Amino acid sequence: MSDKLIDTQELNEIRRMLGEEPNEENLSQIPAQPVNKNNTDSFDLNDILAEVSGVVDQTQKSNSVSSSTQRSQRVKTRMAGGTANIPKITGTIQPGTGRVSRGTGRIPKVNGRVSQDSGRVSQSTGRVSQASQRIPRIPGVDPMEVEMNMRKLADEQARHLKELANEAAEEQERERRMSRKERRKLEKERRLENERMLDKEDEIEIRNPREALRYCKRRAKNLARRGFLVLILTIIAMYITVASGMGLPLPSMLKYAEHTFLTVMTMMMIQFFAMFIGLDIVGNGIYNLLKGRPDRSTLVVFSLVSSLLHGMTIILFKTNAWMPYCAISMVLLFAQIQEEKALMSGRYRAYKAATLGDRPTGVYSHADAKDRTRRAVKYRMRDLTDFLREMERTDSVQIFERIYTPVVIIVSIAFAAISAAAAKDVSRFFWAFSAIMSIAAPLGILCAFGSSYRNISRKLLCEGAAIASAKQAQNLKKTKQAVMRDSDFFPTGSITVDEVKNYGNYTTEKLLAYASAVTYNHGLEIGRVLSEALREQFGRPVRATNIVYYESGGMSADINGDNVMVGTAGFLSKLGISQPDEYGVSNSVYVVINSQVAGEIVMSYHPTAQTYGAVHIMTRAKVYPVICAQDFNISPAMVESMFEVKRGEVGSIDAQRIDEVNNSKYVQNDHVSALLSKDGAMPFAITLQAAERLVTALRSNLFIGTIAGVAGMLLMFYLTYKGAAEAVEPKNVLIYILLWYLPTFVINTATKRNY
Repeated sequence: MSDKLIDTQELNEIRRMLGEEPNEENLSQIPAQPVNKNNTDSFDLNDILAEVSGVVDQTQKSNSVSSSTQRSQRVKTRMAGGTANIPKITGTIQPGTGRVSRGTGRIPKVNGRVSQDSGRVSQSTGRVSQASQRIPRIPGVDPMEVEMNMRKLADEQARHLKELANEAAEEQERERRMSRKERRKLEKERRLENERMLDKEDEIEIRNPREALRYCKRRAKNLARRGFLVLILTIIAMYITVASGMGLPLPSMLKYAEHTFLTVMTMMMIQFFAMFIGLDIVGNGIYNLLKGRPDRSTLVVFSLVSSLLHGMTIILFKTNAWMPYCAISMVLLFAQIQEEKALMSGRYRAYKAATLGDRPTGVYSHADAKDRTRRAVKYRMRDLTDFLREMERTDSVQIFERIYTPVVIIVSIAFAAISAAAAKDVSRFFWAFSAIMSIAAPLGILCAFGSSYRNISRKLLCEGAAIASAKQAQNLKKTKQAVMRDSDFFPTGSITVDEVKNYGNYTTEKLLAYASAVTYNHGLEIGRVLSEALREQFGRPVRATNIVYYESGGMSADINGDNVMVGTAGFLSKLGISQPDEYGVSNSVYVVINSQVAGEIVMSYHPTAQTYGAVHIMTRAKVYPVICAQDFNISPAMVESMFEVKRGEVGSIDAQRIDEVNNSKYVQNDHVSALLSKDGAMPFAITLQAAERLVTALRSNLFIGTIAGVAGMLLMFYLTYKGAAEAVEPKNVLIYILLWYLPTFVINTATKRNY
């Protein structure tokens, strides 16, 4: 196809297409330009001219005229032949006229169609870019405004980074000006923070709860079987130890005074078999010591090793002045096995509770900075990840033993060295060290948590609940308030509609329809009750718009052109709406249509036995219920009256903060403390009380065990220093340990009873 110039007739067609009469003088001055036949871009001539002149609306209007459409078809036919390639237009077209006022007005050739990939016309050439890198044109959006917003955002980010750099520089300058004491204190705080960061969430291995509960069950059974074998060996060793001094029958070959070597070898062999049976406990103690995290198992290992070393010194130095403490070390090993077994049983029940529901409810301990109190709040969780992570975190018992164990070991070695140095006898070191270590790990510490956690977990499993750990139980014990919502005080079925009174020309069905429409969409239990009442009356539901919740105890909405308000009598009084003479029911809901009282719905609230018990359980645990209800009828005075609670023991959340507290973002920075497989007031209350009892038992056991251990170490040091072998013989140490275990046994057993 040959090149061709645009003639005057074609330009006249273009002008008529825009709804204007052609000007022959102007058109004659427009020079022509050769056509590039290799141009294969597809354009729509009408859209191009409209884009350049800013008269898109006029072009669309003119295209609706049938005569202009016919001319456009003729122009498109000519354009398809490649006869009208439009060059760059350097002049401007006056809006409204479409005339070229200045410039050359060259028009490039196009083929009459706009590309489907991009409808944007380049400002420099008038051509459509096939792959534009610029911001696409969006109807109703100014590209310049978008670009300005992006630049503004970049400036804000740069300003923020600059502020962070300035703060870092200021922090370094402050550290440089600090004294040595202040710098040392700052380093200590950073070291503690780094230790806390070791417990990062991505470093914690989260196990599948079903696999974990099977593992805990198998391990608990395995430990129970092996613990029974260790108990038999321990009883044999204890009998050999105390039989001679108490005149009990004993083979002559096992009498320590007559056959010292044989008796010591027998005791050491029995202890060795016990250590082999409890190899995992011994291995864990050694492993944790090598990792720099000594625990209670490490104490047991030191006691066992010191007993073996003491027995070897008796054999090597051929002295029978001091009988070995093998029986005492085996008692400690048996106690540690029982503690591990009880802990596995408790964790098994916790994992079991976690698998009872797909989306359980999490219980959190939140410190409210605005109200300056700590509250227990529950929210529905997305999954079990947070709870399972808390079960794997470092517990408060582990923190205690990591502090107590190294101190005890170092002090025992020092005391034993002092005793040996005072007697100038190397063999006395092993005797003194074995005697001190046998009493440095009292049963109150070894059995501080496992038994009570197992008993508490068994009780909580009956309610479908579980506590993650001792640390989270301590967080729950710190709470002073428990946030309770509508369904906690009055679950489904505890609210009924007794009567509907009409004070106007509205039917009962219409009053119920209006009241249910206003309250149902706000998640209120009263809305569900009103909807059920409307369904029983075979009423037709309506739709409410512009629903507004008022802090004074009411709601309003627009329904079918009527302004409807639903609320209590106090709400009507604050609005200045006159109440009917029949007013006198405290739990009534009034329906106001167009500022006139249209009717009264008499409601009855029935406290259930479980909710009644839950409220009293909380008050006994010193955790007071706080109302966070959206039902305008539920108030502290109403709850105290219905549930027979002392005045002032039930509080309420500020009405302005109800939506904030009901949102799960309220505890977004807190860790989940407990889990409820079924939501309700009773499981919530039982969990709070169980946390309080678990923490009380743990603290009591650790306190008693610490006193017993410290006092026993000091006593043993004094006696070994003086060389009073008769006073520190194994049977006396055994009596000392068992006597101090009695209060721990009573405390752990008390957690079994129902409450």
